[in-house]
Amino acid sequence: MFLIMSGAYVGQELESEFGRIPPSFLPLGNRRLFQHQVALAPKGLQIYLSLPESFDISPIDQAWLDENKIEVVPIPDGLSLGASLVAAVNISGHRLDKPLHVLYGDTLFQQLPVGDDVVSISLAKYSYNWAVLTDDHCEWLKDHQPQKTRETTRIIDGYFKFSQPKTILKCITQSEWNFIQGLNRYHQAVGLTPVYSSGWLDFGHVNTYYRSKAKFTTQRAFNELVITPHWIEKSSSHNNKISAEAEWFTKLPAPLRGYTPQFLGCETSRDGKISYRLEYLHNTALNELFVFSRLPLPSWQSILKNCIDFLVECYNTKAPNEAESNSMDILFGIKTEQRIKEYCQNTDLDPSSCWVFNGEPSVSLKKILQDSHDNLPDCSPHASVLHGDFCFSNILYDFRAEKIKIIDPRGMTPEGKKTLYGDIRYDIAKLSHSVLGLYDWIVAGYYQVDTHENNIFLSIAEPAEHKELQQGFVEMIKHHFGLEAQHLYAMQIQLFLSMLPLHEDDPKRQQAFFANAFRLHQIMTRVKQ
Repeated sequence: MFLIMSGAYVGQELESEFGRIPPSFLPLGNRRLFQHQVALAPKGLQIYLSLPESFDISPIDQAWLDENKIEVVPIPDGLSLGASLVAAVNISGHRLDKPLHVLYGDTLFQQLPVGDDVVSISLAKYSYNWAVLTDDHCEWLKDHQPQKTRETTRIIDGYFKFSQPKTILKCITQSEWNFIQGLNRYHQAVGLTPVYSSGWLDFGHVNTYYRSKAKFTTQRAFNELVITPHWIEKSSSHNNKISAEAEWFTKLPAPLRGYTPQFLGCETSRDGKISYRLEYLHNTALNELFVFSRLPLPSWQSILKNCIDFLVECYNTKAPNEAESNSMDILFGIKTEQRIKEYCQNTDLDPSSCWVFNGEPSVSLKKILQDSHDNLPDCSPHASVLHGDFCFSNILYDFRAEKIKIIDPRGMTPEGKKTLYGDIRYDIAKLSHSVLGLYDWIVAGYYQVDTHENNIFLSIAEPAEHKELQQGFVEMIKHHFGLEAQHLYAMQIQLFLSMLPLHEDDPKRQQAFFANAFRLHQIMTRVKQ
């Protein structure tokens, strides 16, 4: 039995950023933490995930758990750690004739320690509520005591394996449900071996969450991304792209620099590779918050207001008359038509053939492309500062300052000319891409899609509360920029269609993008009626 203990909700600080969720539901690497945790379980073991009884699992998360044969164990709210473990094991109904593996719900490792009757330990300097390892055989583990020095302390860090499950349950019960005292009893009766863990990551506190997230990202990043607690360095084999991004930061007008992390310089290595550094911020990107958090509507309204405030300030910063800039014609119409032609050739698709989407009247790809083109905004505003890829994955949010921070600007035209400027409607389209187009839900895999002959079915697992948020977003855009809902949806269709040939490596996602263009076309048609 492999038990992930996530039977309580996150603390107040984490709740203020992610909503009221259990720790194993925190976002990590555009997935939920439990999706990484289950990969640690030895093969052949039944995996259980304990959760508070009051927590409602979304259908898409439940579907993932079912598909991966994870048994959810709902336990009463408010139990202590020891009582929670005893309750989870008893409620699970699992036979106790084989070893019991226990993993804290806020914890992740590169790999688990090996052996029977082991407890994983780490060295720690930070003063959190971690149990401390001592040399006292009778009181082998003690609850954390505030440190008077900055010396490292051996702590238990969240993984246990018990060869005698019945005995650990008995020991915890005899210790009046005190988990630490129950471990001490088990140590005296059976024996536990402390083993230093490999790649311990703690997501239980807001500070350790961001430190662990930085380590996790670094472990999985390639040579093009280096992350430290203080800065992040970005490089690429495409020197012009990196150079354009760096130049965008250096030339950004002073009034807009409060919206970006501090730029820490650009350099060229001996082999000619260009890189630049930004300060590393302990903030979460909006795509992870949008998909994985449970923030209340007022929080999202504040976040979107911040995003639109940034766009307004960009629009108010006009481009010089002779400056290179990104135009709507280049970014939408021409590029989309080229990409659609490429996609149809690669997939042997006739753009004139009609498709039935979710049982609605049939329509062709050619018709969708034409309708979206006809509904693009027609009046051309002045060129202004343009981020160029202003979608949720490139927007961080600082909850304390209630301010967005933006990263990964485009900084050049499709022809490769460096520029700070362009048509602000493209940034509006990219933001709408996340809010209305639900791009981030598709990328996270939170959808179901099926195409059979000329029938398309698509279901995206967005919560019903998003409808009110989306309506408010459309109204804010109209108020500040004069764009109607059909303009926003037309631009979404163009964006999703232009992405199709770029996602050949993931046919299912490509299929979802294709289907989403039909979904957005339906909405665009309705809002015009």
